[in-house]
Amino acid sequence: MKFWGKKHSEELLHHGVSAAAAADAPREEWIREAIHRLAALVEADRLGIWLEAGGSSQDSSSGVFRGAVWDRDKSETPPEWRQLSTEAPLPPAVLAASGSAFVELGASPQGAFFGPLLELRRALWVPVQAQGHLRGVILAGSKGGTPMFPAQPIEAVAAELALALERDQQQRRANAYHADLEVTRALLLALSTGASPDAVLNRIVESCIEIAPTGELQPGLFAAIGVCEPAFAAAVAGLPFPKLSFPWSAGDTGTLAALHSGALYGMWRTAFETQRLVGTELRGVAAQGLAGRAVAIPLAASGTLLGVLVAVLPPPVASLSALGRLELRASLAAAALSRKQAQEQQSRQDGTQRAAVRSSQQPVLLLDREGSILESSAAAQDLLACSPAPSARPVSGEGGCPLSSFLGAPDRKRALAWLQRQFAASTGELAGAAETIEAELESGSRMRLHSLGLSAGPSMLLLLESLATHSSALSRDSVETELRSVIEWLEEGVVLFDAHENVRAINMRFEQMAGFSSQESGKYTSLAALIARLEGQAADPLAFAERWRSLARGMDGAVREELQMLHPAPRVLERSARPILDHVGRLVGRVEIYRDLTAQRVFQSKLLQTEKLAALGQMLTGVAHELSNPLTTILGYAQRLILRKDAAGQSEEARQIHQEAERASRILRQLLSHARETPPERRTLSLNQVVLRAMELRRFGLAAEKVNVEADLDPVLPPVRGDAGQLQQVLMNLLGNAQHALEQNGQGGTIRVRTRSEQGQVLLTVEDTGPGIPQAILARIFDPFFTTKPAGVGTGLGLSIALSIVREHGGQVRVASPPGKGAIFTVELPAVALRALHSTDPDMRGHLRRRSEAASLPSEAVAIGTGKSPAGAGAGKSILVVEDEPTVARFIADVLEDEGFRVQILFDGREALDRATRESFDLVICDMKMPGLDGQHFYKALKRQGHPLMSSFLFVTGDTMGPATQAFLAQNHLPFLSKPFRMEELTEHVWRTLHRPVGGAQTPVASRRSAARNG
Repeated sequence: MKFWGKKHSEELLHHGVSAAAAADAPREEWIREAIHRLAALVEADRLGIWLEAGGSSQDSSSGVFRGAVWDRDKSETPPEWRQLSTEAPLPPAVLAASGSAFVELGASPQGAFFGPLLELRRALWVPVQAQGHLRGVILAGSKGGTPMFPAQPIEAVAAELALALERDQQQRRANAYHADLEVTRALLLALSTGASPDAVLNRIVESCIEIAPTGELQPGLFAAIGVCEPAFAAAVAGLPFPKLSFPWSAGDTGTLAALHSGALYGMWRTAFETQRLVGTELRGVAAQGLAGRAVAIPLAASGTLLGVLVAVLPPPVASLSALGRLELRASLAAAALSRKQAQEQQSRQDGTQRAAVRSSQQPVLLLDREGSILESSAAAQDLLACSPAPSARPVSGEGGCPLSSFLGAPDRKRALAWLQRQFAASTGELAGAAETIEAELESGSRMRLHSLGLSAGPSMLLLLESLATHSSALSRDSVETELRSVIEWLEEGVVLFDAHENVRAINMRFEQMAGFSSQESGKYTSLAALIARLEGQAADPLAFAERWRSLARGMDGAVREELQMLHPAPRVLERSARPILDHVGRLVGRVEIYRDLTAQRVFQSKLLQTEKLAALGQMLTGVAHELSNPLTTILGYAQRLILRKDAAGQSEEARQIHQEAERASRILRQLLSHARETPPERRTLSLNQVVLRAMELRRFGLAAEKVNVEADLDPVLPPVRGDAGQLQQVLMNLLGNAQHALEQNGQGGTIRVRTRSEQGQVLLTVEDTGPGIPQAILARIFDPFFTTKPAGVGTGLGLSIALSIVREHGGQVRVASPPGKGAIFTVELPAVALRALHSTDPDMRGHLRRRSEAASLPSEAVAIGTGKSPAGAGAGKSILVVEDEPTVARFIADVLEDEGFRVQILFDGREALDRATRESFDLVICDMKMPGLDGQHFYKALKRQGHPLMSSFLFVTGDTMGPATQAFLAQNHLPFLSKPFRMEELTEHVWRTLHRPVGGAQTPVASRRSAARNG
């Protein structure tokens, strides 16, 4: 690459790397400025700078850096020198980003070196690193015997380049976030302004393939949105599995066919069935030519599963930030699908309504807001002398035959203005609009238009009355029959009163909202009767009754308000009321329309509560993780104190400290296990242990409410097979419901938990002394979103989720509520036969295998594992402890020094890496999470060097539940010890690691089971 000639280099203007980066100059300009500065500071014959290609450390995963080389004796250097592999000939220290490295290339200038090292006799490699990652490298070399130049100015330029890379990465991320905000704003604006949901969904999948940390399009990106096909939509709630089509897609078109088979099909189907985000790596799917990271996100709105978003991201693009941006688009896609579903449902309702109008025996018209006829009955067509062919009937929104075209010229504008007032009055924008109007047809006959209110669309129903044949008009009874038929079409509840507060009409939807039985239909004929029947169902009966009576005394226009109802089920209703006036403005009645807002409010409340719980869970997990270090120290030193023979070790205070530390450790492990979202793991377990853990978590809350818990657990209870976390959730829900029932009494009470076995079934009974469950709602308590708790207290999902979990385990839930004896919930689960337990259960076989492995350990290890270590068992062995918590490191050293080991403590990963390359150790005990060079990168640096310590590695960590940590430990077959731990756990793991066979490392699952037994 040609930079400048020797004679006119002084004439060029140079502003430095920082100035170039601040001016958003390309990276070639950064490298040019850096080489110019180094050429002026260092007497080097050749300078080379190579940086990662993109804006994040992930881009260096390809193993190639790009840059430029300057040679003092050459105006141009070979173009192949512009790329540098991140492997040999780079020194290990540079690859680990731990420091610079000086290399002697030999006395002969014609040595066997290629690329940028050709003709050099000395070379200095300086890493460009940020946050412990190698982001680039600088080479300074000399061809002759000139003494080596100082590394300090080169390292200063490397630091300046690292800062420029960090700034560039932050800028690219900010650009991506701004792009997300712009996409979200545009999509929300499109949804709010009535844009086509199909266009919005197409824009969403297009925005998904624009996701990249560098802000650039990447090859291999693909995104699609799948939705249930109409013929299979009814199967979403049951079997068989619904069929999905993917009408909206963007990116690699070849990937669309792979959605119906192989890894992608299994992934999105799992996401659809479990209603959880699912991801998978596609590197091994060679048959379909796919590579990268695939993600499937279920799309749900208002508790209804609508479809799934599938995206394939190449490795440089796949990251947590990209996943978060996909989830944002998934929420927008769910809203668009919900809007599309609502429009399709509206279209079906509109079709039903039009069919009803066409089949009506009365002269009825359906008009849009502009006064165009959308549909008409045969009688109306005869009255207007207008018989359009069915194919010529207008469609909503496309215009049609206007009603004014059939009226005489003097009445056209007046009729249209009256129609606009009817629309405004029906929506609450105007009060006191006349219900009827008289007009003259072009034929000279007169008719009266009766407004029957708004319908779906929105559209207006009109009843025509011929004044010329008034004497032969329909009877009052037939008109009322037609009116009742019209209001039955409406999705809202409708109550029609006359001027004396007598009920003229009630549709079936209102009776459903009020909980009327079939025998009560049509029974209530006055406002007083309705108040007497419904006031007891309201949250505030007195205010409910008084407000309804005030509406009867008079209104100053339209009224819109909300009602809180408790029975027959908690509901939030919106009441819209407006007076009905005759053609001269006299009050002839009132119409009330009721809409059910319960589902909307429940969804909003659930969303808010979910956000609060997610934030609380993240905070709780972080606090629990931070407590693992001091708990390790407290537990370990308490145990060491007890093992002492003096009076302090044998004191009751020392035993109390140890017991409370053990208890805190068990609670901490339960919190970490409960807070992490892990896939269900079916294994053989004791239901009694699940009960005890759940009661321990609920103990404080129950004691604060003066609730006594009695446990009667069968000591010889057969085991069951299932997921301990899910079964614990079932019991937590049952205990929470029982606690809420007792809180209603205000005097506390008793909850009895009992386990027993009967005829191959394991029974778990939760009984409380609360007020019990009314028989009227006993059959509905397992329905989703059904709750008797006040608004904002419960979501109505606890018992529904519990029943679903138990059924997945092959069991059943029964409930009984004898009068005056509270509620009794019984969970039935199939027991595991003892013969099957020994022959087929993997946990039992694993237990026998672990006993066999323990028998094969040296006698010293077995003795230490049981807490009976022989004196000096570890003599002659050296252990390196790398731990950034001084108290934990000192505790580990004290325990191992008591066993005769030589222990060195280091608090920094980089210093430990340097020490490990210079000294000999038999074992490394390393913390997983440390500032600077953490445990993972410490191990990877040793592995790249082929260091023998890579096979004698023991990790201690408080983050074994993290998916990234689990994947790292499983991939490298590494043993680990979970914080907090006891002395015997530490010594046993040390001896197992020192004497373990090759490939015989402890797996994360086995360690979790061991931790569960110890906890």
